[in-house]
Amino acid sequence: MNNDQINMVPAFHTVRTAYAALSGAQESPPAQQVMGFALLFHEVCAVLKLDPGEMLDKARRLHRVAQDHYSVELEALQEYIKKELK
Repeated sequence: MNNDQINMVPAFHTVRTAYAALSGAQESPPAQQVMGFALLFHEVCAVLKLDPGEMLDKARRLHRVAQDHYSVELEALQEYIKKELK
């Protein structure tokens, strides 16, 4: 995976993709969804030889951009997590 491509993914598209992943998994029980996403993150990092810590740092930076420019979309994602996965 090209690091430049990862760094250039727009925040809006990333939030939409995360929401699509949640939507696709919503038929599973909450704990299963959480572990499924954890496993998916692990496998993506392992197979593509990405550093998990670095990817989480990139996600934190992208989160800050999303808060400033796509707060409605990010809040919808957070609300789903709060209501459906607790």
